[in-house]
Amino acid sequence: MFRSILVALDDSPTSQAALDVAIDLAQRLRSRLTVISVSPEIPGYAYRAAIDVQALRAEVESETERILREGVDRVPEDVPVTSVFRHGRAGEEIVAQLEAGGHDLLVSGSRGRGRVASNLLGSVNAHVFFHSHVPMLVIPPREDSD
Repeated sequence: MFRSILVALDDSPTSQAALDVAIDLAQRLRSRLTVISVSPEIPGYAYRAAIDVQALRAEVESETERILREGVDRVPEDVPVTSVFRHGRAGEEIVAQLEAGGHDLLVSGSRGRGRVASNLLGSVNAHVFFHSHVPMLVIPPREDSD
């Protein structure tokens, strides 16, 4: 059924839960797993502020690499896994990877912001939903989480 699963990973609890689900699915279906993490762009106003943009970029990239590395390390040896590190807007980069990698399922976590906040702030999952034809499995936040 699903031979190539893409899981989007950030540092959120729902993303970590999505990784657990993706690993379980990959094991049960004997699928290959690709873990993607996207390093966000540095906002334009940061260049006008009195901050070291290069240091900020290096810190953001380092954090994204850590998240990706720790995610891949959690995948058992019996699951073939590939990692993908991207720069840019998460939704756009996930859609690009879905197309380039021939994935047939995306597993991701939901931030659980609610309808109003997602409309104001944007939603990675909404972007992927409207720009991709790949089935999505979105893991909601647990009721007992903050």
